[in-house]
Amino acid sequence: MNYRRININGAASLRSLPGADLCRSLLLLTCILLLSACACVAQVPQTTPTPPNATAAAKANAFMGRIEYAEFPSASLNRNVRYAVSLPPSYDKKSSQRYPLVIFLHGLNNDERDWESHCIETKLEALRASAKVGEFIVAIPYGANSFYLNAQDGTRYEDAIVKDFLPFVDKTYRTIPAPRSRLIEGISMGGYGALLIAFKHPELFVGVAAHSAALFDELPQPPKSPEDRGGRYRYDLATKLFGTPPDPAFFQANNPLHLARANAAQIKRLKIYFDIGESDRYGFEKGNLKLSETLKAAGVAHEYTLAPGAHGWSFLSERSEPAFTFIWNTLQRI
Repeated sequence: MNYRRININGAASLRSLPGADLCRSLLLLTCILLLSACACVAQVPQTTPTPPNATAAAKANAFMGRIEYAEFPSASLNRNVRYAVSLPPSYDKKSSQRYPLVIFLHGLNNDERDWESHCIETKLEALRASAKVGEFIVAIPYGANSFYLNAQDGTRYEDAIVKDFLPFVDKTYRTIPAPRSRLIEGISMGGYGALLIAFKHPELFVGVAAHSAALFDELPQPPKSPEDRGGRYRYDLATKLFGTPPDPAFFQANNPLHLARANAAQIKRLKIYFDIGESDRYGFEKGNLKLSETLKAAGVAHEYTLAPGAHGWSFLSERSEPAFTFIWNTLQRI
């Protein structure tokens, strides 16, 4: 059977085709016309309507800062280390203004980007918008799984924060480079680190805040069973931080619970805040309660809250208002 080519502009006559050929040709022509119509629709310019709440959105944007990701040189670690910094809304507009500083320490298996990815930056912006807190810089160094101490194996994260990162931030950004305008804060492992560094170096800060702090009074012991993978992980981490086998004296020298007693006279100058969830999956509420009891016995004023909630970023998100209100009120003591 011979098929005749169809010209969709009408040069060929459909009526001259045999019946079967005519059906096939009409079907082909219909498909071509439909495809042409679809292509035209796709090429129609799309316009985005102006949202009715554009004014409200513009006002909200006025409280949004920006986050930078970069690296700082650490002589203590002999390499560059990643960090994030949250700059307040007016930072780029008021080129001569200086701001208080919060050093924020992330948790185990986290990094410097979790501050933004877990929406803590968004919580801070909402509190600014409601005039519950003012403007300050937040700097977040990458701390690996270090607990932010100078470990027995020679890895010096405490020095990296105190000797390298703090001077770098004060030099690179428009902070108020004075202890009265500087606070250290952390979550989980970072809560441990914040308390550790603040209690060891109270002369550097006006206050400390910790959330779901990983506080424990006893060294992890070797697991009794090969199936106890969690116990093996904790013990292996303890050997990296505190020696092989873990050195009890070194552990106590780097334990916030011990430092709360040993350095009580020095840390009385600090404003201290820490909170923990009632449903903390690691049971760290016991260590946090013990810290509160230790500080109370030593006559050190502090604010401790056992609140509904679990562990980590979700808990900080729920507690963001009292946490950041404490921080802002403390930083205003200038």
